[in-house]
Amino acid sequence: MARDGKNVVNLDALIPRADLFEQSVPGKLDQNIRISDLEPGVTYNLLRKPDFQRETANWNPQQVAGLIQTFSDSDIIPAIILWENGTSLFVVDGAHRLSALIGWVQSDFGAGTLSQLMFGTKIPDHQRVMHDQTIELVRNAVGLWPDYKERKGISSLRTLPVQWIEGRTAPQAARAFIRINQGGTEIDALETRILQAGGSALAVATRAIARGGAGHRYWDHFSNEEARRRSPALGEEIYKLLYEPKLEPPLKTVEVPLAGIGYGVAVLRLAFDLVALANQLPVADSTRKAKATDPELEKDPTGTQTLAYLRRTKRIVQMILSNERHSLGLHPALYCYTSNGNFQPAALLNIVAWVMRLDATGRLETFRRVRGDFEDLILAHPAMVKPAVNKLGTGTRNRPRALSLLDRAVDLLAAGKSKEEAWETLIEEFPQIAVAEPEPEEGEGAGRPFSSGAKSALSLSDLGAAPRCPLCQGLLHPNGKTADHRDKRADGGSSHSRNGRWVHPACNGARDKDEAKGGGQR
Repeated sequence: MARDGKNVVNLDALIPRADLFEQSVPGKLDQNIRISDLEPGVTYNLLRKPDFQRETANWNPQQVAGLIQTFSDSDIIPAIILWENGTSLFVVDGAHRLSALIGWVQSDFGAGTLSQLMFGTKIPDHQRVMHDQTIELVRNAVGLWPDYKERKGISSLRTLPVQWIEGRTAPQAARAFIRINQGGTEIDALETRILQAGGSALAVATRAIARGGAGHRYWDHFSNEEARRRSPALGEEIYKLLYEPKLEPPLKTVEVPLAGIGYGVAVLRLAFDLVALANQLPVADSTRKAKATDPELEKDPTGTQTLAYLRRTKRIVQMILSNERHSLGLHPALYCYTSNGNFQPAALLNIVAWVMRLDATGRLETFRRVRGDFEDLILAHPAMVKPAVNKLGTGTRNRPRALSLLDRAVDLLAAGKSKEEAWETLIEEFPQIAVAEPEPEEGEGAGRPFSSGAKSALSLSDLGAAPRCPLCQGLLHPNGKTADHRDKRADGGSSHSRNGRWVHPACNGARDKDEAKGGGQR
């Protein structure tokens, strides 16, 4: 797997998926496959991978180009394991190796014809960048396929190392697939869990969000028509809420997306944790392996549970940051990013859990009343909301302590404590946050150019000067603001721009109630 999990080549469209159990006619095919058989034609058209398989998107451009050069040099490549069932040839092991070669032969490393057919207009920009980088690496290493075939025609007859599974049933082939993939180094714990619970609502909802409703249609088997239609649409909507505007390091603005860069394996992990959290599912988070005590994730043949999971997840994300009426419009740079511009999934998930708790306990109004001072505290002491890099720890096991800290800060401010008094109390009760060191900037030192982290830190140092909501004094973000009449329209206020201002959607919706209680504009 590519180490950073982000700069990976998406080869997922190159081998179509199919139901491993749809046919039960195991064959006894035992023949070689030539590299030229990977061109469009009879053999290529028979290739399939199980529909429960993880995405073929774990290699970086150098790994893809290296595999192709290894084949071109007639060096050793591990055998690809195939299983014939009816009219399909299933890839039991070697999907990445085979897809890399198909990508070469068909000039598609994530943005070619096959990928465009699968993803349509939803190919992420970073996926196109990886395609272009891989094309260039392959061109320099061995040449693109049309030129290579013309120069070395006899090489197009070279065969691939193939091992055939014979006389096995579909359940046996499925077990072999999982066992082989778990034995390698490419599949991590979360991918295994999603693979084993492929038809569950959690797994399908996770994939719908992670791919923005594009890619393989994991929801096509749903018997409920609305679930089939709405699942990809909701996945796309949630993806946009999380990842727009697009993040381009180094940061040159504080107007960052809610959840960092929307490409790579980290997107799948965040989607899994977000769906589980929003729907309060008792499962281990994505950083841990499944436990024997975890409840079994049941299949969702109708799709209604998947639809419910996606709707709840969307509502919670909208509450954090959107232009919807109930949105708090929390600024991601304040709550979810380190000072040098790194997005922290644990920080976002803690804030999601905390806002859900505030909502459930009727304390959102209290938070809004003290929000300006609360966010000033965070600006001065980022350790309050960045437990992933502090002593409070990460993950669901340490989340209660992080949420207790946030609750206590709100309570102190609501009780009339000054920001300074509140901080002194917090460091007494939560000493872990008092000893946190300032985050070092990458590449710090004399005589060196600014690193990407240093440039991002320069931009984020402007966060305190960001626009504020005049109703609560909290920071404003373009994704979470709405226009408000200074003099209310109901009282004859003008709709001229001079009478307008930007406020948080939730503050706008609660303005009348706040003013009736004497908590109006400061």
